[in-house]
Amino acid sequence: MNINKHSNTADPANTQNSKHCSHVLALILLSMVAAAPSMADITTYPIRSLTAAAPVFDTPDDFADLAVLGEAIGDKSLVLLDELTHGEGNVFAYKSRIVRYLHQHKGFDVLVLESGLFDLDKIRQSPQPIADQAPGNLFYMYARSAQMQPLFQYLSHSRTSTRPLALAGFDGRFSGTLSTSQLVPEFRLFLQKQLLQKQLLQKQPQQIFVPQSQSEAYLQQIQQLLDGKLSAATPAIQQKFLNINQSIAAMLQPGKLPGTALEAGFWFRINASLRQMALVSWQQRRFDEHDLAMAANLQWLLDQQYAGRKVIVWGHYIHLNRLGGFQNALHAPQTPVAQRLTVANMTSALAEQTLKNSYVLHFSGAEGSYIDFRDLQEVDVKSSEPMLESTLTRQAGADVFVPLPQNSASLQPLWGHEYKSKLSWQQAQQRFDGMILLQQITPAKLLPSSGDRAKPVAQ
Repeated sequence: MNINKHSNTADPANTQNSKHCSHVLALILLSMVAAAPSMADITTYPIRSLTAAAPVFDTPDDFADLAVLGEAIGDKSLVLLDELTHGEGNVFAYKSRIVRYLHQHKGFDVLVLESGLFDLDKIRQSPQPIADQAPGNLFYMYARSAQMQPLFQYLSHSRTSTRPLALAGFDGRFSGTLSTSQLVPEFRLFLQKQLLQKQLLQKQPQQIFVPQSQSEAYLQQIQQLLDGKLSAATPAIQQKFLNINQSIAAMLQPGKLPGTALEAGFWFRINASLRQMALVSWQQRRFDEHDLAMAANLQWLLDQQYAGRKVIVWGHYIHLNRLGGFQNALHAPQTPVAQRLTVANMTSALAEQTLKNSYVLHFSGAEGSYIDFRDLQEVDVKSSEPMLESTLTRQAGADVFVPLPQNSASLQPLWGHEYKSKLSWQQAQQRFDGMILLQQITPAKLLPSSGDRAKPVAQ
C-alpha cells in the first residue's frame, strides 16, 4: 500500500484499490482450491473383504460386488491380473476370486499363468490334480502358497464341467521338473517324426530338415542348458547352438510342415524360448529381454492354441503393465525412472489389436507385509508419506475397485514395483485400466517345500 509522504494517513484511493486486490486474490485462491483434485472426486466401489485364505473352490458366491468390474471390462477378451511382489497372500486370494467370477459370469475359459510354457502344457494334458503336479513345475511361489490351493482345486474340478477352465503358461524360462526331464525326449520324438516324413516331401526342395546327427548334438546342448550347465560354453559351441536353433526354427515356420501346424507352432515357440534362454545365459542379451519371448508365447496362445477364446493372464506387475519395463530396474530400484532405459515388457510387446482388446487390472495395498520371492523373508510395507491406497480405502472403510478412465487425477502417489518405488496417477493411467486397492496386504503362507526347481533367480 502506498503511503502519502506528506502525511501518516493512507491515501483513500489506494486503500480502496488494496481492498479490491484482496478480494480478487481471495477469489483466485478459492477457485484454485475448488479446481484442485480432491480425494472425494475419485469414484471407488467397495468390494468384499477377504481373509488371508482364499475361499474354498466351491463356496457359493453371487459376485455382486464385482459386477461393476465386469461392466468396466465390457466385451474385452483378454484380462491381465498383476501383482507387485509375487508374495502377497491376500492378493492371490482376490485374484483367484476374480478368476472364478470371469469364468462363471463373463465367458472366460483360459487361464495363463506366469510359469513355463512346456510345464503347463504337460500339466494341462495330465488327468492328475493340478495341486499334485504344481510343486516343482509351476513357479514355486504359486505352487507353495496356501492361498493358491483353492484355485488349483477349482481348475481341476472344472475339467469335468460343461465349461472347463483351461490352464497354460507364458514363461519361456524352463526350470520345472517336467521341462528338465521331458522336454528334450519329446522334442527328439517330434524331430524324428519329421525326418520320417522327409521322403514324402523330397519333391518339395523348399523343405528344410536338420540332419539327425546335428539335431542330436543340439538336443544334448538343450539338456545342458536346462540343467544350468551351458553358461560356460565356448564361443564356437555357442555359435553351433545358435546355427542349429535357427535351422530348426526355419523348419518349423508356419506352412513348412503340412498337417502339424499346432504342434509345429508349439515347438517353434519352445525352440525360440530356448534361444533366448541361451543368449541370456551367455550374457548376449539382458535378463529383462525374456519378456520378448513371453510376449511371443502369449501371442501364439491367443492366436493359435486358444484362438477365439477369452483369456485371463496372471503374472507380475513388471510383465503385465502397459507401459513397459526398465533396464536394471529390478536390480537397482533406487535409480530414478528418468535415468532408466525403457525396454519392452511382455504386455507392451503384444500385437496392437491384442492390446485394444485387453484390460489390465492392478492390485496394490496400503500397508502390511509380503514374502520376498528371492530369499523368502517377510518384508514390511509402510510409507512415510500419505499414499492413495491408504486414503481411498480408509474413506470407503473397505477394499475398493477404482476404474482409472472415469476418474480425475490425484496428488497422492501409488505404490510401484515391489513397494520400493512410487507411481503418480498419470503413470498409473499409462499402465492400468483399473485397480483393486486393499487396506492391508498379508504375506503368502508357504507350504513345506518339496524341492521345487521352478525358481528363477530374478523376476
